[in-house]
Amino acid sequence: MGNKLEANHFKVIEIEDLLGRDAISLDKDKIKEGVKSAVVLVTGAAGSIGSEIVRQLISFKAKQVILLDQAESPLYDLQNEIIAANNNPSFEVVIASVTNKKKIRRVFEKYHPNIVFNAAAYKHVPLMEAFPGEALRVNIGGTKILADLSVEFGVEKFVFISTDKAVNPSNVMGASKRLSEMYIQSLAQNNGISTKFITTRFGNVLGSNGSVVPLFKKQIEAGGPVTVTHKEIERFFMTIPEACQLVLEAGFMGKGGEIFIFDMGDPIKIINLAEKMISLSGLVPNKDIEIKVTGLRPGEKLYEELMNGKEELQPTYNDKIMIGKFEEHNYLKINWAIIKLLNLVDELEDSELVAQLKAIVPEFVSKNSAHAVLDEVKERKDINGSRLYNTRKAILAMNGKRKKIASFLTI
Repeated sequence: MGNKLEANHFKVIEIEDLLGRDAISLDKDKIKEGVKSAVVLVTGAAGSIGSEIVRQLISFKAKQVILLDQAESPLYDLQNEIIAANNNPSFEVVIASVTNKKKIRRVFEKYHPNIVFNAAAYKHVPLMEAFPGEALRVNIGGTKILADLSVEFGVEKFVFISTDKAVNPSNVMGASKRLSEMYIQSLAQNNGISTKFITTRFGNVLGSNGSVVPLFKKQIEAGGPVTVTHKEIERFFMTIPEACQLVLEAGFMGKGGEIFIFDMGDPIKIINLAEKMISLSGLVPNKDIEIKVTGLRPGEKLYEELMNGKEELQPTYNDKIMIGKFEEHNYLKINWAIIKLLNLVDELEDSELVAQLKAIVPEFVSKNSAHAVLDEVKERKDINGSRLYNTRKAILAMNGKRKKIASFLTI
């Protein structure tokens, strides 16, 4: 073990071989019908999910697809790929951050999208534990900018791409996505808004950028060890095409206000995935390639959930897509809480920001994180739906005495 192995020693691993179930097939005609006359804006277009949504929209002959991302090189590569693979595709690329409201407004003014798919987000859990302000700025602030402009410009459908990490979140990334879900639902419940707001929620995507599969592949090619954070950790998985086709179908199925949850089969233990990848490479686990348990990372939990105890599932015509029945959220309260939170991003220390986020998302309980101390001093008060969080005690507990202590954030 431990020696770098020749590339020709490996068998080609098909992502579908790792699922442990049949791939999901969809009614593509419904998607084609929905996009043929639509101008579609895809944010986070250069990422794993965004780029596949773009590919599928172009293959379904959408009227025009707008690819928006701040990542210059991946966007350039995607542009070249689309041109090479398609005959006269109708698309435009835009380099911009979803947090730049003036620039995003100009995009809406120029293209007048009918449909928006928001795939722009920071997703790496340990990094967002270390940089919570950026998670709030992009995942919440960027989503709010896009959603608000969609209302202003009369977008027909806004599809927010969320994650199972938003359910009973144990980390900043998941909590930021949960708050975005809450905001999207509050807009959907506003009778004065014509835009249909839809949320899709799914688990890990096999082969996506920065995910466990490409990491394991590199580790196997290097001769190991393959690193797993815990023997019992498990996750739900989908392939990139599956996830994106389900997002598209749910988007066109949605009537507004739904959170669509996808049937991803049974969760897969990560250590079993590692063993399978090693075996599919023609090697023997813990003989040719060591599997090393490294310990849970900040914000990581053993098991992910697709819904919490308050949520009920309703079937759709597609047995792989279900609708979650969720509690209502007051737009005025959620909107004001988010505005206050975003105004504090550049003013407060990380621990203060996380404390404020916990005030708005009370089910957010940190795991394996320095922020867990905030939960030890939490004080909640439920009166007519309001929740208070004792920020002063939380910050003093984490940082000692401070000159500036954030005020309570209540919803």
